[in-house]
Amino acid sequence: MSELKNTHNRRGDFRLQLLTTVSALALAGAISGRDARADDSTDHPIVWIELGGQFERLNSQQENFTPPFFDHASAIDLATMSGAQQQPSFSIGGNGKISFAPEGTNWVFSAAVSYGRSNSAKHVHHETPGLPPEYLTLGGNPFLQYTPAVRVFGDAQTSSKEAHFIADFQAGKDVGLGMFGGGGRSIFSAGVRFAQFTSKADTTLHARPRDHVTHKYNPGAYSISTIARHTYTATLHAERNTHAIGPSLSWDASLPVAGSDNGMSVAFNWGANAAVLFGRQRIKGQHQTSGRYVKGLASGNQVSSYAPGPHPIDRAHTVTIPNVGGFAGLSFRYADAKLDLGYRADFFFNAADGGIDARKSETVGFYGPFASISVGLGG
Repeated sequence: MSELKNTHNRRGDFRLQLLTTVSALALAGAISGRDARADDSTDHPIVWIELGGQFERLNSQQENFTPPFFDHASAIDLATMSGAQQQPSFSIGGNGKISFAPEGTNWVFSAAVSYGRSNSAKHVHHETPGLPPEYLTLGGNPFLQYTPAVRVFGDAQTSSKEAHFIADFQAGKDVGLGMFGGGGRSIFSAGVRFAQFTSKADTTLHARPRDHVTHKYNPGAYSISTIARHTYTATLHAERNTHAIGPSLSWDASLPVAGSDNGMSVAFNWGANAAVLFGRQRIKGQHQTSGRYVKGLASGNQVSSYAPGPHPIDRAHTVTIPNVGGFAGLSFRYADAKLDLGYRADFFFNAADGGIDARKSETVGFYGPFASISVGLGG
């Protein structure tokens, strides 16, 4: 486990260093942009540095932990223990991109990274009054009653973490948008995409899913009624990760829709991307369920329990991950600075093993509104 944590730390350091480098270049470009621009009349910087963020809706649901005692729980207790295991629905992402278009050519070279993460911690509890307490009847009427402070309940404590990192390196060519007249841009690119998805989940469940009455009858006018109680605890720890790399294609287009005399312009942007990634996914962890059975009058004269050893989880698979995505939005440009607003989506099929005891392929997707600021240099 320590080796796994060290590997995660090294990967986290690499992502942090890469994002820091992109941020530093963007800040340096913003400071020196005016000096770097040539005095000629061209309005096409040869370097664009972009930084942005995205509010992402996550499409990645892992299998719920369902111990055997779920078969005896009420619908509302099941909803309590299952609902607490739902993965985060949203994350906050950031991205950076550097594009280089050599003067006198239609070629564009780019490097881009995006990173996002989400955390969730929940504690949900539900209880209902149990069956009547243990009692002793005489002639059909209770005359001795003991009221224990226990109820039928379901309790769940969960924590989960998710992170994703994507890097793109591409070379493309601007073929223009002739059908729309001058000023349009249409770049077809090919390159390499790397993707990494990691998640961690811890779940602890406590439940008393049922009480039931047992009777002992003796000849005569009295009977003894008791309650039998089953109490359970279940725990799960799971760490999942996927790393994959492969060829990618993309199309980015832009069409001016408005402009002004002071140099302000507005353009409609859209694009699509596709890739086939090859890599490996792994899940590692364990789960365990224990129980306790109490039966008897008042404090319970019979007690039995079981706590089998934990069930380990450790499997890995080589995977092929198809990836498709796209975006649409508006850009507002003034001189050598741009503001982009829009909506973006990216889906990775067969990207994660969301199962527990058996493999279960899951699609990982991110979609939502984004905003970015770009600074142009040179030209």
